[in-house]
Amino acid sequence: MKSKLVYLSKFSGKNASIYSILTEDNKGTFLDQFIEEYRNDFWEDVIFIVNRLRIIGQDGAIKKYFKRDEGLEHDDRVCALYDLPEKNLRLYCIRLYDGIVIVGNGGAKNVRTWQEDPRLAREVHEMMHYSKIILTKLDNGSLRLSTDGLKFEGNLLLTY
Repeated sequence: MKSKLVYLSKFSGKNASIYSILTEDNKGTFLDQFIEEYRNDFWEDVIFIVNRLRIIGQDGAIKKYFKRDEGLEHDDRVCALYDLPEKNLRLYCIRLYDGIVIVGNGGAKNVRTWQEDPRLAREVHEMMHYSKIILTKLDNGSLRLSTDGLKFEGNLLLTY
């Protein structure tokens, strides 16, 4: 499946850019799908996540906003957006640098670890897959960072 990185200007700010992934089925970005799926049952959690993304855009993708090492590889950069203990949703991301975050999808967290839930496991594995593609493209130069380190330049297409 073909996909592409999409810059999310409404969340990006002076210290970080927020991206999501749009697939060829064109049902919206992963973040759009997440919001649409959970906005009715978990409205307060969705608002918290949206506000946190805006803060990250302004503050930068600093480590305190993320639960790192959520993926299975030590260098896949898959993480979860930190939430409050009473929150019910988990949103998975790729935190490339302090200046760029790629937001994926997630789900309701009713288990201790993502491996215990098929939905969360699928979302983490999908982000691990996209992380490999993005890191490979950065290594081979088909995808680059802008001089300020806040935007991608080059080929934003991702092949699944």
